[in-house]
Amino acid sequence: MVDKRMVVWSSLVSSRPVFAAVVATAAAVVTVALIFYKKKPKIFELVGEVSALYCYPIKSCAGITNNIAFCTKLGIRMSNAMDRHFLIIRENGDFITQRQIAKMAHVKTSIKNQELQLEAEGMPELRVPLYPELDEHEIIPCRIWKNNVKAQVCGDDAAAWLSTYLGEEGLRLVVYMPGVTARQSPTTNALSSDQVAFPDESPYHLTTEESLADLNKRIEHKSDGDITIENFRPNIVVKGTKEPWDEDTWAELKIGKDVRLRVLEPCGRCTLTTVDPDKLEKRADGEPLKTLRSFRLFPEVNATAPLFAVYAGLDKGGRIKIGDPVYAVRGDGLGVKISPGI
Repeated sequence: MVDKRMVVWSSLVSSRPVFAAVVATAAAVVTVALIFYKKKPKIFELVGEVSALYCYPIKSCAGITNNIAFCTKLGIRMSNAMDRHFLIIRENGDFITQRQIAKMAHVKTSIKNQELQLEAEGMPELRVPLYPELDEHEIIPCRIWKNNVKAQVCGDDAAAWLSTYLGEEGLRLVVYMPGVTARQSPTTNALSSDQVAFPDESPYHLTTEESLADLNKRIEHKSDGDITIENFRPNIVVKGTKEPWDEDTWAELKIGKDVRLRVLEPCGRCTLTTVDPDKLEKRADGEPLKTLRSFRLFPEVNATAPLFAVYAGLDKGGRIKIGDPVYAVRGDGLGVKISPGI
């Protein structure tokens, strides 16, 4: 039996003038459609406002907060300190976080006269340059997950301080150096320009107060108290969304007058979120992962980790502050609907 579609296609090909006219018409239609698509304006919708800003100069140590911050290509800058531009490594070069040593949460950081100051109970204050000059003799290899990078050692005093307080010999503090350290963001929608210093995935990490409130509402037995935003260590917190998990649908963001961000992918959560930053131990109730796995685990997005918050990259930098309006262009989202909380 002859496929009628093939007969029609054959007749068009055999009649060259007709075929040429059809092709020309189709090409014109496609061209007009593409022009229309390119000119279609993006619709930015007001989704909330900035309610908190955080910067973590040393990966996995205590952070700093302020009412104002600057958005740069490599992450948020606050009080002249860049987010996650310092890293603690073991003698073999492997990075460490609170997953391995929960006590890192009590290493406090602050900025004093263009230096990064470290403080901890029972320890003298330690200062290292925020932006040291390049010393090629101090550049060493280190690893973040499967990524091999290079960074500059911050000196023997910092190494001794960290080893003493954290209780492990051979620890060293290293710092990002321009042109030496940056690596490509491994997120799904990252562009070649989306690079990171020492964050796991992306330059920016955003979440909403409404999603946190919904999560806490769903946790039936909080033997260790409410989950706080500090469990998730975001850079930018937004409040005022119409509903929880609104960030699932964000594709692009405009914050204040200047800053433009692209959402790179949802954030899959790990056991670091279960570390109680006050008690310096993992919560006995296993939260928030236990509850997140009950309604925020989407194998088609992340096979093993439940989702909370989003990663983002920068398209246009500038200053942001608490109270700035946040606008979003909607995308396809996760393709799922989250049922109401308990």
